[in-house]
Amino acid sequence: MKGNKKILVLAILVLLLTVCFGTYAIYRESTNATGSIRAAKWSVKVDGTDIATANYTFTAADITWETKTGYNDTIAPGSTGYIEIPVDADGSEVDVLLSATLGTTTLPNGMTASVDVGSESQTIKYSATEGKMEAKVKINIAWAGAESDTTAKDTTDLAAQNTTLSIPVTLTAKQSLQGH
Repeated sequence: MKGNKKILVLAILVLLLTVCFGTYAIYRESTNATGSIRAAKWSVKVDGTDIATANYTFTAADITWETKTGYNDTIAPGSTGYIEIPVDADGSEVDVLLSATLGTTTLPNGMTASVDVGSESQTIKYSATEGKMEAKVKINIAWAGAESDTTAKDTTDLAAQNTTLSIPVTLTAKQSLQGH
């Protein structure tokens, strides 16, 4: 009986080993895989110059005037208009988030400069078609006219005469991470 128990235990162990390992032989194979992926292109230009080095300068001659009261490429009280800064992202293989902000200005009393609604933040969607990844940043410029003749207004306006007024605009382009 003891011999039968040993044989039975040995048979159970062999059966367990067969069930656990499937067979006495283990087949193994392996391979190495390599892949490659190309990084997307990035190209954003302001008036034809790479945005990283662009120094776009505009003057009164570049303003689209709605009301013009100054002559010889000047601005005067009562003038209103806008400038559009051209941005070209053709060649980029990503969506581009473009933002515009104005820096600190020292404009005469009654003169304003502002980024147009819709220009302060806009997304240029990817397109493989040339000319489709372009945008314009619109800056509104206005100098309130002297509806009432006041000494304070006259003094402010006269103090600004023949000076160069600076309107710093910062454009920032970054990849839009919104996905498709």
